[in-house]
Amino acid sequence: MTELALTWAAAAHYRRLATVALLPLLAAVVLGKPGYLVLAAPMVAALALAARRPGYGARVRVQVSGDRCVEGEEVIIRVSAEPGGPAGSLAARLALPPALQAAGGPVACAQGGAGILDTDWRVSAQRWGRWRGQVVVTATTRGGLFAGTAVVSIPEITVFPHPPSLTQLALPADLRRRIGDHVDRRPGEGVEFAGVRPFAAGDRLRRINWAVTSRRRALHVNQFAAERAAEIVAVIDAFTDTGLPGDSTLDRAVRGAAGIARAYTRAGDRVGVITLDGPLRWIPPGTGPVQFFRIAESVLDARGSQSYVSPDLTRIPRTVLPPGALVVLFSPLLDERAIEAAIDLRDRGYPVIITDVLAFRPQPPRRSATGGLALRIWQLERQALRYRLESLGIPVTGWPGEPRQEAAPGENADETLDGALGRFARRRVHGGAR
Repeated sequence: MTELALTWAAAAHYRRLATVALLPLLAAVVLGKPGYLVLAAPMVAALALAARRPGYGARVRVQVSGDRCVEGEEVIIRVSAEPGGPAGSLAARLALPPALQAAGGPVACAQGGAGILDTDWRVSAQRWGRWRGQVVVTATTRGGLFAGTAVVSIPEITVFPHPPSLTQLALPADLRRRIGDHVDRRPGEGVEFAGVRPFAAGDRLRRINWAVTSRRRALHVNQFAAERAAEIVAVIDAFTDTGLPGDSTLDRAVRGAAGIARAYTRAGDRVGVITLDGPLRWIPPGTGPVQFFRIAESVLDARGSQSYVSPDLTRIPRTVLPPGALVVLFSPLLDERAIEAAIDLRDRGYPVIITDVLAFRPQPPRRSATGGLALRIWQLERQALRYRLESLGIPVTGWPGEPRQEAAPGENADETLDGALGRFARRRVHGGAR
């Protein structure tokens, strides 16, 4: 436990006694009747006996069951406190940011002569980020006349974004020459049958197709497609953040990047992330579960930094943005710098997909003709922007989009990425300069 000094002050009970004692004194002075002093004597005696404030402190220990969790998960905060003197009671109050919500109420109290407090809070993480809180411990003397308070900081809790489900993986047209799980167009040492060809020196005998050999009277072997891995780079547009807390455009972009990282790392692909917020920040492509947590850790810094600097993508090392990598940009398409960055990547030969994360589904105003006209003009501008990007070879998809018919019962279509990126899984995404 940590020894803390308590800040003592008069409690509400002390002020009530002082007020009650003051009334008879005033009546005795104003009315000139000394008999009223008898009524004030008990309160004055109590205040005189407790006039000296306590000087002891308290021993407090705050423990968190885990300093890392994912959105929607719970952590347990345990508070143990013991007074350093004869305290009548101890109370603890939990002060948390809105992103962390405590179940069962924010106040826990322990009463008794010993004055020992030992309580737990179950805290639910509602929004990704790094969050801190405080525990306010209050000790009250046995007479209830003085209360001492101490503030203890809760260790930082890191909340990772909840990755949405993605089962249909979009792939670039040209896969990397690395063994993976995706069927390539080129022949290789895979298991996917790709055709029959004449026997050549060095072919394995077990691949001889005896049916074709006997029919054509010449050795023929089965040909298989190579199995290669893909390289994916998720780009987060952090220039603008609009919407309600927890469901803003930046929240969706960060969760989308986390979903990309989890889905592709599970498939054995290399995944990286780039954050556009003026000064470029990136995580080089990597594989495995560790890479997912590297990406999730890096995107936590996307909130809170604002810059007017335009990103220079030519400064990105080749290892961060390898040639032929599929680029998935999560953007609300509200800042021209992000749009120019996507066009620059397309001009450099990268296959680019833009996922529009602006979850704005307005209803036309009923009584305002001017508002309806402005809304219509804004929608036409958005359609023109999409047409401009698609004419440059950059497909634009919406997330969230309209509710999907193929969504499973009880599944929220907005919580998956298949509705936005599923259509690109049916055909490879091509790059190449325009």
